[in-house]
Amino acid sequence: MLALSYAVGGPLLGIGLYLLVVGGFPGWWRDWMLRPLVHITPGVARLEGASAIALAASLIAIGLSTFVPVFTGGALIAVAVAAYLIGVGCLVYSTLLSRRPVG
Repeated sequence: MLALSYAVGGPLLGIGLYLLVVGGFPGWWRDWMLRPLVHITPGVARLEGASAIALAASLIAIGLSTFVPVFTGGALIAVAVAAYLIGVGCLVYSTLLSRRPVG
């Protein structure tokens, strides 16, 4: 489980940092990869990056919770759940933001 959380969380963290810094998706990403997004602006891409970072933090915190004492592990799980909810909120908001009419 630990290897899986790091194997998914690490690249997700890198992707999120890339999106946050650059403010756009790579040119080689196909349209089907961006399916829920309609109008991709730098703000939408940065929100997607923030959601990827939050989801990666959630996965890494869950993986780390196995190595710490019970109380600290419980706190890490609470942080992981909060990071997950923040990440999902950013993802939903960026999708709604991308569907607003441009004008």
